[in-house]
Amino acid sequence: MVKPFTRKDLANGAVQIISKGRWGNADLYQFAWDGAIWVVKDFLPCAPVIRKTWGRLMTQREFQALSILKGIDGIPAAPFLLDRFAVCYRFMPGATLKDTPSARIGNDFFYELEELVRMMHQRNMVHLDIRNQRNILVTEDNKPALLDFQSSLNLENTPRLLHKIMKDIDISGVYKNWDKKKPDSLDNARRAHLESLNKKRFLWFFKGYPLGTRSGRRS
Repeated sequence: MVKPFTRKDLANGAVQIISKGRWGNADLYQFAWDGAIWVVKDFLPCAPVIRKTWGRLMTQREFQALSILKGIDGIPAAPFLLDRFAVCYRFMPGATLKDTPSARIGNDFFYELEELVRMMHQRNMVHLDIRNQRNILVTEDNKPALLDFQSSLNLENTPRLLHKIMKDIDISGVYKNWDKKKPDSLDNARRAHLESLNKKRFLWFFKGYPLGTRSGRRS
């Protein structure tokens, strides 16, 4: 596969910084190239010990997840590895759920998010960090999209007895954000399911990833 652009192209092109990562997280760039806009998730700025271990692992994990989910609306498209330390995918215009006022969220949004998550599960992938509103995008046409697959797992490599638990973590994230943003449209059955899942605190042992939780970001 021919890469749309290289590290050299990135260095010589116009890059817009989306965010600077914390000590164990990648920097995020927006990069326009050949008529397309890309997101570059880059661990190269991290300290060498992080970059060569955690960074390589997370880069490969995200690329594999996006590759498995390729073709699903609401999943970043056209993923490729820039090198061992950076994954790239097409930019999706919109705002995170955290930054979107409830009044701007359509009545169908969370039903569509739930369906998106179930489509992901049909491909044996779980996200595991959907409770974080920064990982849910409200696109310009008011559709849901998922971001940041560093926490994701391929269930084909996971013991079957854990599959339902992992999927429940994702679904609870959908319902939690639904309850926060559009509580009047969350029906009794889904609310009861959320309350049941919230009682299973042992589920959250599986959620998220340990690095990058410090407050300081790279300058």
